[in-house]
Amino acid sequence: MSVPRETTLLRLVNRRLVAILLLFVISVSCGINKPQYTIEDYVLVPNAKPVVGNGALTAFVFENNKKILPFQQFLINHYKLQTFNQREIPFTINEEQFILHVYDRDETDKYINTSDFVLKNQIPDASKLGNQSDFIVISVTNDKNEDCLKDDSLYQNIVIKYLKNLKEEYFSNDR
Repeated sequence: MSVPRETTLLRLVNRRLVAILLLFVISVSCGINKPQYTIEDYVLVPNAKPVVGNGALTAFVFENNKKILPFQQFLINHYKLQTFNQREIPFTINEEQFILHVYDRDETDKYINTSDFVLKNQIPDASKLGNQSDFIVISVTNDKNEDCLKDDSLYQNIVIKYLKNLKEEYFSNDR
């Protein structure tokens, strides 16, 4: 028993059509980018750098201005630090003791997915001062090693206000 030629041709066309549609779906799904977000002021990122006895910290992240003094140099001047490599900086708000945890480039890459963020201010390489990171990342703990940027922290509002003021002071620093 022989199958009519039209039916064989129709099956062949259907198989080619299915194959083309399948290739199209695969290529489109591979090309879909996940959304990226612009940080207007700052963003709090949970589950960042872990600390002993308290799990992962929440990070305060903002876009760096690479045309001004590097942030670490600003911190040295602001807190009168003795060394460029100091990453844990004690400070006081209303007689309460806190520690500022400043992330270096490796820690930022390890704990924060910066590919989720797009730079708002693109700066030509000739205008950049040094080899600075695109984003500044900071966490804050109190003297009991508690995350002060967590949503349920009693310190969250005052620490965010302090960090926003520190950020504004850094950006107003024209060198």
